[in-house]
Amino acid sequence: MMFKPSIKSPLRHLLIGFLVCTLLLGGAGSSLVASPAGAGSVDDAKRKVGQIADQLEAAEEEVDRLSEELAIAVENKRQLEVEIVSTEVEIAAKQTELGGVQGQMSDLAIEAFVGGGRGGSISGLLAPGGGPNESVQRQYLTEIALNVGLASSDQLDALITDLDDLQGRLERDRAEAEDLAARITQDEVTTQNEIDKLFALSAKAERELGQALSAERARRAAAAAAAAREEAERITGGRGDGGGGSNPEPFDPDSVPPSSSRGAIAVAAAKSQVGVRYIKYMSREGVGFDCSGLTAWAWEQAGVSIPHQSRQQFNTTARVPIAYIEPGDLIYFYSPITHVGIYIGGGMMVDAPGPGRFVRYAAVTFSKVVGVSRPG
Repeated sequence: MMFKPSIKSPLRHLLIGFLVCTLLLGGAGSSLVASPAGAGSVDDAKRKVGQIADQLEAAEEEVDRLSEELAIAVENKRQLEVEIVSTEVEIAAKQTELGGVQGQMSDLAIEAFVGGGRGGSISGLLAPGGGPNESVQRQYLTEIALNVGLASSDQLDALITDLDDLQGRLERDRAEAEDLAARITQDEVTTQNEIDKLFALSAKAERELGQALSAERARRAAAAAAAAREEAERITGGRGDGGGGSNPEPFDPDSVPPSSSRGAIAVAAAKSQVGVRYIKYMSREGVGFDCSGLTAWAWEQAGVSIPHQSRQQFNTTARVPIAYIEPGDLIYFYSPITHVGIYIGGGMMVDAPGPGRFVRYAAVTFSKVVGVSRPG
């Protein structure tokens, strides 16, 4: 049951708020709880703080996931549009090449038969609407060209086949791009609705709980950092047998990509952007980042170019067993991948979490890690 402060008793409201803060922070003042009724009220308040903190964490995680899914879809559409343009250019080149071969065959046929010869005049063959049908005409002209030795039926057939394949690919890509555009439009609405719900929940929580909620979230962050540090020590301490954690299978240490000083440069770059606002699709120093935009920018400062998309970053960089994780490595979450951060050591990472928030230091939840990779 949700705890609602009584507007008829502002003094009681202030007292409960003070007690919740002191209990959550472990500070002095807990001795002020003198009666069972007071203890019950404080317990109710603590439960409400915990419930709201849980709701906020779940809402933030969902918004982060939806935002990155949307960013991935937009990037996929952009790449598809590039492929469409490339295919159109290739089709135009093939059409020009095909026209040249057909023209060569026609010239050769005219040269062979002008003035009469085997099969009579060619004019009937070449005239539109006259002579055999188009397929017979093409076959006949091909045979003539072969006799002269300057063209090949294989060449013509290959060009026609290539052109058909390209046209088919173009049609499929255009259809996929249209479907993707429609899905992006719907996903934008869904994502914005979830963002609006998160902001409304955050505002309501701040109004009702204020410092108590801030204290609870700070307590959770500190506990998560301590747990992550302990887990990182456990995971990296088992390097002789392949680590454990998320990678229990044996792994050959010689196949682990070598580390370099570039990782330290990428870490320093990422740290320099802590406090910069999250902005989707963006990767701009001091202005805004989304999660993959931050990791791409950080490694760019180290002289390494990686895609501005979390799944592509995972697919185009060297995989590393989690037992061998080092500062500068990229660390990925969820399946399919919808978040990436840059590991800085001690169980901590720097990431751009999601709308309404800022680049931050965050504890790594190793149970949610699906992969680690090392650029460069």
